[in-house]
Parts: sequence; structure tokens; C-alpha cells
Amino acid sequence: MFTIHQVQRNTVKHWKKSILSTLISFVIILFLLLYIQNIQNNQSQLIKLGETIPVTGRICNIDGSQEVGLEIDFDKIHQVLDSNFVSDVVITAQAYGRETDATEEDRMLPPPIIIVGANTLSAFNAFHPEEVTYLAPYQESFLSGDENVCILRDIYLQEQNLKLGEEFELEIYAPKYIDPAVSSFTYESMGIKRLKIIGSYTVHGLSITSDLPYIITPVSYIEHLYDGTREKPYASSMSFRLTDPLKLNEFKSAMQRIGFVSVNLSGGASHAGKALSMNDQTFILAATQLKESLTMLQSLALLIFAIVAVIGFIASYLLMQSRRNELAIMRSLGVSKKRCFALIFLESLMLALMGSILGMTAALLMVDVGPLMTVTIPAAFLITYLMGTAIALILLNRFSVMAILTKTD
Repeated sequence: MFTIHQVQRNTVKHWKKSILSTLISFVIILFLLLYIQNIQNNQSQLIKLGETIPVTGRICNIDGSQEVGLEIDFDKIHQVLDSNFVSDVVITAQAYGRETDATEEDRMLPPPIIIVGANTLSAFNAFHPEEVTYLAPYQESFLSGDENVCILRDIYLQEQNLKLGEEFELEIYAPKYIDPAVSSFTYESMGIKRLKIIGSYTVHGLSITSDLPYIITPVSYIEHLYDGTREKPYASSMSFRLTDPLKLNEFKSAMQRIGFVSVNLSGGASHAGKALSMNDQTFILAATQLKESLTMLQSLALLIFAIVAVIGFIASYLLMQSRRNELAIMRSLGVSKKRCFALIFLESLMLALMGSILGMTAALLMVDVGPLMTVTIPAAFLITYLMGTAIALILLNRFSVMAILTKTD
């Protein structure tokens, strides 16, 4: 108790030096915590950049002129999905249909019924998912399966006098391109298929005359139409969002291994979906700026911490040196070296700890500093500060008391 009381009395007695010691600790701790928080903010912004500036992509033809009505190998699509790089994937596949009772004259014409397989209704802009009427218990999730079910456009439902829950037959055809460089195609018969009607959708306004499908089925159903045939299944479009845009380069490398190439404007017209079109320029620019700022802050961090540690060490050392006369007087009055060391060291510890706590409190009021950094930074500073104090006291205790007092006189 006497030691603590003596420390408190010395603190009041040398109040100017006490305030200076506390202020040094306060400023250093506040500066370091704000600096660390700046680094963490940059890291957090970089991580959240993908949400702020999403990176999207599409499969297109080689010169980038066509994004729908393509031939995209389903094997490659499954590899993209299995890579876990993408989310919000939208896939469509196209087929055509003809009524089974069509006349020979009708069969001379292209099949008139447009069938689109999709994995989500977001593939269609002309109507909203809320405009679909379902047969219970079906919902939009039916598109994620491969059942022989479908939703029909309302006008086709009325024309054919069909109702929800009924089944009907169609002769289904797959488009087969004649020339890789030309968009014209023939129709390959896939046989007569039976579909169950589980819903209908309505199109309003100008889009009533648009080239919308009469029938929408799961994209996997269209893919499996080819099972047992010599024809290879193809999707007609694919778009997606990158799950983690920070892995953009890894994603592009993975896509190259799968077989997709970059868009080549001079590559010539083609319907083959072999190129990857990425909407990533804005993200790359923002991410580059953030990474440069973060790299600079991180590269300077060690230097700044070293400088601050040296400042803390020197400040404490000089403050102790300024009390050499006091230390000599205490020794001349019979106070032992160990007791002198303990009294002044505890005083320095108390002031540095008070300044550190004030610095931590100020930093927490200004920014959201993580608990680990809030503890680690002050602890590291206190170690270097008290090292300076201890070394200064050890050196002072080696001097002759009479020499110090005589020099003072």
C-alpha cells in the first residue's frame, strides 16, 4: 500500500511529466488503432466490392455478336456449375413442337410451336413470375427438375382448349444448325412426347406479339430429350454472376480449361457458344484502386509500427533520464536500488496504461475497431514503452549517487 501511495504522490508532484507521459501514450495508441482500422476498412471494402459492383458474364459466340439462340455444349455448362464460381445462373434451351394431328401440308412448314426450357423464370422479361398461375402444389421450383411438365402461354391454352392438370402430346423437334457460320437450321425430330400442364402465364401490353414461347419446361427436360439419340444436346443461352469477384482471374483460368475463349471481334460470325463475355471492367478498376491503397498501407505498417515503438522507447527513456536527480536523492536517503526501480517503474506503467486506455476509448468512439487489435496494439506499445523505462532505470542505477549530486551542485 505504501508503494502505491508513493507512486500516486510522485505522479501529482511531477504533474507536468505525468501529463506528458499520458499524452504520449494516448496519441500513439489512438494513431495506431486508427491506422489499423484504415487497413481493415480497405480490406472490408474489397471483400464487399462484389456486392456493390457485381461481376456478371454470359456465354456468346466468338465475335460477341450473339448471346441467345446458340449451341452451348451442356457438358461445358455442367463443368461451369460444378466449378462453384458462379451463382444466379440462367440457362435456356430451345425446341419446337407440332400438333400430332397436323396435316401433310402443315408438315411441309417449320414446326410453329416455340418451346423453351429454362431453369428460372428470370430468363423471360416479357412477364413476371407473379403472372403465372400454377396447379397446386407446383411453383417456379419445377424448373429445377426434369419432369415432363410445363406452363403454357394463356392464348395457346385457350386456342387448344386445354386446362391445367391435363396432359397433351406434341411432336418435338430440336434445332440443328446447318453451317457453323450461319444461323439457319433444320429441325431434327425427337419423337412424340407427352407433357402435363401445371400452369399458364399471361403477357400484357406490347409484348403480346413478341416471339415468346408457347411452352416453358425445365431446361433439364429439354436436355434429356436427346437421351437415346445420336444427337448432342445444346443449350441456347447462359448467363451468371460471379460468386466471389475477387477470384475473377481464377474463374477465367478455369473457364479456359473447360474450353471457353475470350471474345474476338474479328473471329467471324458463328452460332457456336464458345466465348466468354464478362462485365468486369468497373469492378477491375475499383478493385485495382483499393488493392493499391491496401498494399501501400500494409507495406508501411511495419515501418510505422517500428517508428512508433522507437518513439515510445526513446520518450520513456528521456523522461526517466530527466529524473536522475530525484533518483539520486532517493538513493542518498537510503532507498534501495530495487525500491527506486519499483517506484518509478510502477509510476511509468500507471501513466502509460492510463494513456493507452484513453487512446483505446477515443478510437472506439471514432471507429469500429476489432477486439483483437484493441488489445494487441496497446499491449505491444506498453511493452516497448516499459522497456525504455526499464533500461533507463537500470543505467541510472549504475551511476554514482555522489557524482550525480555533485554535478548538479
